[in-house]
Amino acid sequence: MGNERMVEVVKQYGSKNIFINSAADWGISDPLAVPKTAALMQKRGIDKNDIEKVTYGNALAAFGRSGQMKEEDWETEKEIDLNAKFSGNSVLRGEQIPTSQSNEEDILIK
Repeated sequence: MGNERMVEVVKQYGSKNIFINSAADWGISDPLAVPKTAALMQKRGIDKNDIEKVTYGNALAAFGRSGQMKEEDWETEKEIDLNAKFSGNSVLRGEQIPTSQSNEEDILIK
């Protein structure tokens, strides 16, 4: 389903029992499909609260029922050990040095 069709579905049926939790397509996947759909919904006059429900709130309510997904898990800032490894692996590559300071260099890909 393309995002234009998704917008029409939300317009017709409302936001109560609908959520987008993937790229909202069957063809070539676009990792930005959900935010693009949200932008299109806003452009087409869908209320901001309804957009929030179908792109976030309804999914959180549905998936949160298991108790394994809680909003506070990503809202609470946690200290991250940048030297930690998982099964002997790190996300750091090459000459990267772990640092907790955020600066412009962190977003540059070399």
